Amino acid sequence: MKNLIFYLLVLLTFNLYAQGAFYIHGVNVPPEHAEHFENMEINYLSKLAQDAVDEGEMRGWALLKRTPMIGNAADYKFNYFWVHSFKDIDQMTTRKGFWENFKKKFGFERSALKSTEIDAHGFYYFKTHTEFATENIGKYIIFNHGRALDLDKQRRWSDEVSKVFKENADESGMAGWGAAIQIAPQDRFSDRNNIFYWDVYETLTDVMKHMAGEAAISNISPELKNKFSENMPDGFSYRNILELVVATTNSKNK
Repeated sequence: MKNLIFYLLVLLTFNLYAQGAFYIHGVNVPPEHAEHFENMEINYLSKLAQDAVDEGEMRGWALLKRTPMIGNAADYKFNYFWVHSFKDIDQMTTRKGFWENFKKKFGFERSALKSTEIDAHGFYYFKTHTEFATENIGKYIIFNHGRALDLDKQRRWSDEVSKVFKENADESGMAGWGAAIQIAPQDRFSDRNNIFYWDVYETLTDVMKHMAGEAAISNISPELKNKFSENMPDGFSYRNILELVVATTNSKNK
């Protein structure tokens, strides 16, 4: 499991390098289908995704799930998230459906397997701005979505935050961090988010401290915190605490 957790860092850092692009596909899987859904992803879809990575068609893929026993599940649209990463926007928008190779790889139709009920879908596209990863093992990740009044300023201040987090990563338990610009959707009625951050930690304790303004957050200067608050007056629209289910590794051809 530790190796799989490490691969999440690979996906969200080395693979989502600056100028890279990725999209998040959120779905809602009813609890009674969750075990079957995860087994399908681990035993079949992750292997097809790995083939796509090895062939250079994408840079990484992972399945995450909302950490149990936090909030009321009925309050959230999605409980699982696929992350697909690419070297650039061109590769992302011309991507192939690697799941279409199911029969070729496994020798039977995907329809022969028990289907999984999925209640909802949502697709969100991003361009990576800045990120880093440490050598520590990360298991939990926080997804943070929000709206900045001035994106140029937000990008500059994100670079400052990145430096502080990286310098203090070991003592705070942080294993990775990144910032990205939301490409789509851009809808002033239903989705006004334009900035996205992810925080990777070794333990749930460290994640909770981060959410409480401790851990890596405690090293951010009051001045920089004020800049963020003024430029994001509504704070984050929502924050999800997630954990890894399965992910691809670096391409075997590299």
